[in-house]
Amino acid sequence: MTKNKELLNIYQKSEKSDVKVCRALDEMFEESTNRGIQLGIKQGIELNRLEVYQTMLDKGFSVKAIASIFSVSEESIKKLLMKV
Repeated sequence: MTKNKELLNIYQKSEKSDVKVCRALDEMFEESTNRGIQLGIKQGIELNRLEVYQTMLDKGFSVKAIASIFSVSEESIKKLLMKV
């Protein structure tokens, strides 16, 4: 194999590796973004629940009544309210 062909072969292998690295980084970024979105959604839902529970408490509903309305345990409501 001539020197030029050898250098071309090395370059092509290197280029393929760079493409693989870029694809891997793209996949990692997409996965991280998706995880971040899911976490944000989960936190948003929890914040909404907290606001609803707190509003209902402020309106005179008991924890027991709220638990019954939303079919959750009283403990889960108290736990969420304690995070504030």
